[in-house]
Amino acid sequence: MRAIRLLALTMFCACLIAFAPSCSPIRAITEPAGNGKKSVDDTIRQAQAEVAGGEYKKALELYSSAYEKNHAPEMRDNYSAAGEQIRKNADTAYQRKDFAEAGSIYNTLIESGISTRDFANSLSFNGDYLNGQKNACSKALLEAGLTIYRDGKLEDAISIWKKALVFDRDNKDIKSAIETATTQLQNLKNIKQKNSLTP
Repeated sequence: MRAIRLLALTMFCACLIAFAPSCSPIRAITEPAGNGKKSVDDTIRQAQAEVAGGEYKKALELYSSAYEKNHAPEMRDNYSAAGEQIRKNADTAYQRKDFAEAGSIYNTLIESGISTRDFANSLSFNGDYLNGQKNACSKALLEAGLTIYRDGKLEDAISIWKKALVFDRDNKDIKSAIETATTQLQNLKNIKQKNSLTP
């Protein structure tokens, strides 16, 4: 009899442990009510504000995180629309030859993974397009830097190349150009310093 009571008590405790969190008044207060519609609307509103403010990475992170939890059509449509708007902004920057801005936006879209989502076929762009545009931006900045470099403006050339490294960190040509120009700049400074010390 005592063993049965002990078993019943153990089972009761196990049930409390298993089901108590879902009955907790704290959980009831902190969790969104209903089917999470308010939470979806809040996320969409916040992400749209981030896009409007040019905070594309934050917006895409918000959508990505929310989409992992909720594949609702409204969430998917807004996520997709945000991607299209951000891509359009990148294309606009590219057309006005702001390659640093355009390259950064294309890279943000690439890193967000939006072009690999289950709705990617409905987008007007894909990973190949984004990578192609990013590479075109890197190439344009490399050439712009080389033009200034040939005019002897080493610091300006380095500054342009560093803008490309922000979104194309592994670009060996740009890294090599920066290294060469930096070495030459240091050599020139050493020569000037030496000449200033010579009577």
